[in-house]
Parts: sequence; C-alpha cells; structure tokens
Amino acid sequence: MRKLAALGTTALLVGLGFTTAPVASAAQPGGVCSNHSTEQPMLEYGDRGPAVMALQCELNRTIRWSNLEVDGIFGQKTYDKVIEFQGKDCMNIDVDGIVGPITWNLLNRWSNAARYIC
Repeated sequence: MRKLAALGTTALLVGLGFTTAPVASAAQPGGVCSNHSTEQPMLEYGDRGPAVMALQCELNRTIRWSNLEVDGIFGQKTYDKVIEFQGKDCMNIDVDGIVGPITWNLLNRWSNAARYIC
C-alpha cells in the first residue's frame, strides 16, 4: 500500500512539473571519478585504459599525497598505491596488487568520503 502511495505522489509531482532529485549512492561506480569510466573491471599491472584512469583518480582521492598521474597506465606507481591502499589495517583485504570487486568497493567508498583513509 505504501508503495502505491509513493508512486502516486511521484506521479503527481512529475505531472505538476516537479521532479525528485537523484539519490546519491556509495554503490555508484567511481562517483566523482566516473568521468573517466564507470566500468570497474578486474585490473592489474600492465592494464591500460579509462578504467585505469578511474582507478588512479580514486587512489588520488583516497591516499593523501598520492599524486598519481591519471594517464590510464597501470604501471609501477599505480601498483605501489594499490598495494598501499590494500595494506591499510582498516581494509582487511588481500594485498595482491589486483583491483577486483572488493578493492573497487572499498575505493568507491573511501574516494567519495570527506576524508582520507584510516
């Protein structure tokens, strides 16, 4: 019943020319870094492309003084920052230098936070 009432209210507001604001979500891939890519594939040393640029952007927003060049190349400096991120005590994840779903999820959360990681 509540669902129908909410739908009716939304339809009424839209019909009157009002729209509801989009809801922000920590689950949105990349957040502020999604201008590079919204895809979050498995990434590792040697990979290249827009998803690596999003990774570098998120690492820069997450690790204080990271200063990675956002060039889309998963080289040694990017690898080192991934290892640093994964190795933080508060992450409690495998430190393997590979950016998979768990690392992406944590990066998304921390890069959209108002502070640097733990």
